Amino acid sequence: MDVITTHLNADFDALASMVAAKKLYPEALMVFPGSQEKNLREFFIKSTLVSFPFARVRDIEMDTVTRLILVDIKMRGRIGTFDKIAAKRGVELHIYDHHPRTDQDYSGDLEVVEDVGATTTILVEILRRRRYKISPEEATVFALGIYEDTGSLTFASTTPRDLRAVAFLKEKGAHLEIIPAFIGRDLDAEQISLLNDLLQSIEIQDIHGLPIALAASSTDEYIGDLAVLVHKMVDMENLEVLITLVRMEDRVILVARSRLPEVNVAKICEEFGGGGHPSAASASIRELTLVQVREKLLIILDEMVGYRKNAMSIMSSPAIEIGTNESISTAAEIMSRYNINSLPVVEKVGKLKGIITRGVVERAILYGLSDTPLSEYMLTEYQTVVSDSSMDLVREHIIEKRQRMLPVMDGRKIIGVITRTDLLEVMHEDLMNARPHAEGPRTDDDRQARRRNLAELMGEALEQVTLQILRAAGKIANSMGLRVYLVGGLARDIILKNKNLDIDLVVEGDGIEFGRKLAKKLKARIRPHRKFKTAVIVLPDGLKLDVASARTEYYEAPGAHPMVERGSIKLDLYRRDFSINALAINLNDDSFGQVVDYFGGLRDIKDRTIRILHNLSFVDDPTRMIRAVRFEQRFGFTIGKHTEYLLKGAVAKGYLTRTQGQRVHGEIRAILRDDHPERSFARMDELGILKAIHPSLVFDRKFQEAFRQVEKTHSWFQYLFLDEEPDVADIYLNTMMLVRKPKEREEIFHAFHLTDHLEQKLYKRFKNISEAMRALTRNRSAKLSNTAQILDGLSIEDLLIIMSLTKREETAKAISLYLSRLRFIESEINGQVLKEMGYKTGPLFRKIMESVKNARFDGEVKTLAEEKHWVKKHFPIE
Repeated sequence: MDVITTHLNADFDALASMVAAKKLYPEALMVFPGSQEKNLREFFIKSTLVSFPFARVRDIEMDTVTRLILVDIKMRGRIGTFDKIAAKRGVELHIYDHHPRTDQDYSGDLEVVEDVGATTTILVEILRRRRYKISPEEATVFALGIYEDTGSLTFASTTPRDLRAVAFLKEKGAHLEIIPAFIGRDLDAEQISLLNDLLQSIEIQDIHGLPIALAASSTDEYIGDLAVLVHKMVDMENLEVLITLVRMEDRVILVARSRLPEVNVAKICEEFGGGGHPSAASASIRELTLVQVREKLLIILDEMVGYRKNAMSIMSSPAIEIGTNESISTAAEIMSRYNINSLPVVEKVGKLKGIITRGVVERAILYGLSDTPLSEYMLTEYQTVVSDSSMDLVREHIIEKRQRMLPVMDGRKIIGVITRTDLLEVMHEDLMNARPHAEGPRTDDDRQARRRNLAELMGEALEQVTLQILRAAGKIANSMGLRVYLVGGLARDIILKNKNLDIDLVVEGDGIEFGRKLAKKLKARIRPHRKFKTAVIVLPDGLKLDVASARTEYYEAPGAHPMVERGSIKLDLYRRDFSINALAINLNDDSFGQVVDYFGGLRDIKDRTIRILHNLSFVDDPTRMIRAVRFEQRFGFTIGKHTEYLLKGAVAKGYLTRTQGQRVHGEIRAILRDDHPERSFARMDELGILKAIHPSLVFDRKFQEAFRQVEKTHSWFQYLFLDEEPDVADIYLNTMMLVRKPKEREEIFHAFHLTDHLEQKLYKRFKNISEAMRALTRNRSAKLSNTAQILDGLSIEDLLIIMSLTKREETAKAISLYLSRLRFIESEINGQVLKEMGYKTGPLFRKIMESVKNARFDGEVKTLAEEKHWVKKHFPIE
């Protein structure tokens, strides 16, 4: 089914675009995702134009939607229930829009996004090029859409193309004289002029990394409905926060709108004697000029908006330290292990004594001083800061005084470090968010700063109980003076709007002690693992949370198990496989929802790219090659060019053969649990990964046919038995093995390093499956009991494997019959009944019960009474 929809609070441009799109997609249903603006509702009531066939959301079977056509919108979170459809794999997405691009936009299979005043203009041009017939009524509706979004062709965003589109519609019979009845009365000439002035004056201020749009104007007369103009500006420019200042007569009117939880405009307006809601507020200010109000506003924004960056907010903690008596060579080993360029040198009690840099270490080794204690060559003159030191002081020490690494102190003890890289990342982020607009035309990227806080998105994507757990975790961390983060797949999938129930928390501090307090708060059980500094919290409903201390790891050899040590959130994220999985979301109260993105994960999600964090990633853990393909195919992403280059190099060097086969086996099973695993196998075959695991693992016709049959069989089973979910990975994997020759099968098992016990267990399964297939082939009896006897004892997975492997229709029918009917047949005769009938306990009981069950299979008996009669007849008591 095709569906055409638009944004919530639909306007005339949305309506007109939907009607135009309906001509391009005649089989599609037009559906509003929610309510419409007041003008549009009145239009439907009063208009004498033809009625357009709109369907209601509640009448749409969402699972049947295969193509979604979005008009006048492309941003996530603005299309109501259709957001779930747009994010669903397998749904084709077509987009027609005129709004600037943002990093929250959907990526469509077809995108027509152009810089014009109205989306209707784009679609009218397409209809004109393709010579579609347009009735006068349709032309009028299209003109309404263009007139509304361009302010009757007066807004600065109006283009010559909009004018040409209206001229074309006039030629088609558009009734322009009725347009003022629906949109002209909203804005008079003075309001349009003021709106245009405000649009021209917009500038983006970076306030602690958040983009705040300010607009200002003056007029000698009072102009009403300023809030309406602000609402239009927010929609037209797609702004997260907008604060307008307009001098009217003897006062300054402040009207503010916010979509960010960090910017509470009600509190801002309270400072001027006004008020309102966190997302919408206003104030009327006397005795201050427009300039004075603006200056005061900037001070208030600086004090009240969001999370203020300081030394603690950007430091890496705990610091990786080294003792004063350690050697130069030990420092070199630690720097190489953690890929760092400076180390704080401390005494045993943790007192900072100096700093050693990579340059000094390398030169000392060159001079033959590898065994010399660090105390002889460490830097002893250096600057430090404390946790609440300002960013200005941090910049002064690192940039002006050229100090590579800046220790953060609590008294005489070091609690963290700030490196040049840490500072540059913050400065780059601030620069991107604060890019000036007054010096030239604003680009789409200028209009949309990167979204860094996901609190609102978390509220939309997560179940309420999950959100409450994360809030509780933040409060516990605050009470302990710790920072806690949501990491792993859930952090990524909140952005991708994918369902994920895995909650992984990382604490910069004692994760087990934090876990105990959180478990107590949640009335849950905790299973600590002190060796790994982790814990599992099990809630009463069975939901599990993984808690870990922030840690780092290094590998002593390619493919070896990692060595784990305590680290900072940055080092913890650095050990992850790909940038999209190296995101963290802060859960502390003062910065709940704030994204921690050291490695460009947000950018790679936007660009739909799989990228490793460093060049030795596939050497450290060769199974990441398989995971790269899994995530690429699961999300419809692309492995980055450099990442693919390094992957192919790692394949060629045979690193996969050096890793533990059980881990390779686990990654293969993970792929087989995803939808359409054949795509991942074809990609692994293309990259040489399958042959690197074992030469006989080739995605040839046998494998491809096996995958097709398993998918067909599994889909059939899911359709009939909704409450049962067999292990689909087991079915795929063992079907793959059974289409291989026994010798190849044995070699693949050895490549997976399966235990002897598991290997023997699999061989026994394969033997039972093969014997059952042969028995079904030989079975010529019409009795259902024969079929049941052959298949009894086999698991559902085994039965579906047989169904996937067989080429005999009779065998497939037999298994279908067994799964749908025979396996549920049970005899009512049991030992107690037989005793009551006068039979003595013994081996005969088993024989009787099996015989009665076979009689049930063959339809000879249907009730307990008939069973008793049958038993007396065939097993008379002597």
